[in-house]
Amino acid sequence: MRHCLLIIIFALSLPLHAEVEEFPAWYETTAALNVRADGSLSAPILTVLSQGAWVRVERLASPQWAMIKDSHGNIGYVSTDYITYVCPVDDTPEPVTSAETTKKKITLWGGIGTLLGWALKICLLLIVLLILRSIGEKTLAIISVIMYKLYWVACIPFYILNWLQRWASKPWRTLYKTNGGNDRKNAERRDMLDKAKIPLYIILTPLRLLNAVYYNLIVHCGFELYNYTVEIFVPSNDKEGADSSLLLILLMPWRAIKYVVWHGGLTLVESAVWTVVDTFVPALTLFHGTDAYCSVNITHAGRCGYRNDRTGIWNVGGGNYAGNGIYFAPVRSTALHYARCNSERALVVCRVSLGRVLDLGLAPWSVYRQCGRPNAFEATRWGLNNGYTTGEWWRGDAGWWEYCMYDWQNRYNHSWRIRPLYVLNLTDGVMQRIPGGMCHWLFRKMVIKDIIAYF
Repeated sequence: MRHCLLIIIFALSLPLHAEVEEFPAWYETTAALNVRADGSLSAPILTVLSQGAWVRVERLASPQWAMIKDSHGNIGYVSTDYITYVCPVDDTPEPVTSAETTKKKITLWGGIGTLLGWALKICLLLIVLLILRSIGEKTLAIISVIMYKLYWVACIPFYILNWLQRWASKPWRTLYKTNGGNDRKNAERRDMLDKAKIPLYIILTPLRLLNAVYYNLIVHCGFELYNYTVEIFVPSNDKEGADSSLLLILLMPWRAIKYVVWHGGLTLVESAVWTVVDTFVPALTLFHGTDAYCSVNITHAGRCGYRNDRTGIWNVGGGNYAGNGIYFAPVRSTALHYARCNSERALVVCRVSLGRVLDLGLAPWSVYRQCGRPNAFEATRWGLNNGYTTGEWWRGDAGWWEYCMYDWQNRYNHSWRIRPLYVLNLTDGVMQRIPGGMCHWLFRKMVIKDIIAYF
């Protein structure tokens, strides 16, 4: 009777009521489990099985311990409290049993899972960036329109200050709109008025500084930052992602460094230099009317991958009624008149260091009488031969003032004297994008030579 009770108790203690004849059988661990050298807690630990690992149980050494065997025939013992019956060995192919093999399998699948996870993350990132690019393009277009509208209002105070600097530096200009024809008196007046400009130059120094800071450091740097930012999200260079979504994404950090950091830094340095120069060498903010295509050719630096023989230079146009050169207007309405002749109208706003200005109303009669006719080359020749860089002319038939920066054989088409601040696209009503940003009008050999020659 005593032996029968022991057999019944032993059978009830088997996990999931496994029968003796079912061994060997597959069991699954329910927790991390120590494999010992013998069925005792004091026996040495051979290895540790992870939770969920399958083990082959050969037999039950006691109600508390099961003898297991790995694929190499090594014997060990595990507690029956942490294994659960699965099926007989004959019913399934042998699974991974050793801790080492199980670890390798987990590592393999973990690596594949990691790779797939990273691939999914990259795909999602590309999709998000493409969506952001589309949103960025629309946002930048809206910003361009807003900048165009707001700037017309925001610039009014400084437009007035620029006008004040111009008129205060030569308040007698309205007295000499036309030429009286007396060369001797005109020569005396030129000498006398040149001396009168000296105290005015000293008095107007703070005003020149204020205008220089605003137009060079705030306006020019602000609009150039816009051009550089657009280049990050909407590149214009094919090699930098203009026609490739992949390059657009991959080279985005490179474009940020190239345009915003590098060229943005150069623009800031250049603008600081011009601020100092404009304070001592008088410069005015003037306007040049043209078409959108020419405005981009004049101002951009060719960083977008596209260049032609007119990239980044000023070229003398037709007419030349006050001499052969580059024409600027002190007010927008005059420049807009010239822009109306073009299908895609644009307004290039520039800082112009006029240098020594010839009042054509005080010029020799032989020079003045040529003005108002096409190709007044005598005005350019006489002006340059007598140390004048620019001619100021009152166009009586139209009722406005014009400046002609004398340019013989395109002498000043690369000049530091003409620095575009920004371009307005009058047809579309937006700030004109300059692909890759504008030329650096300081870092050129000819510019350095001109500055040395000037001083």
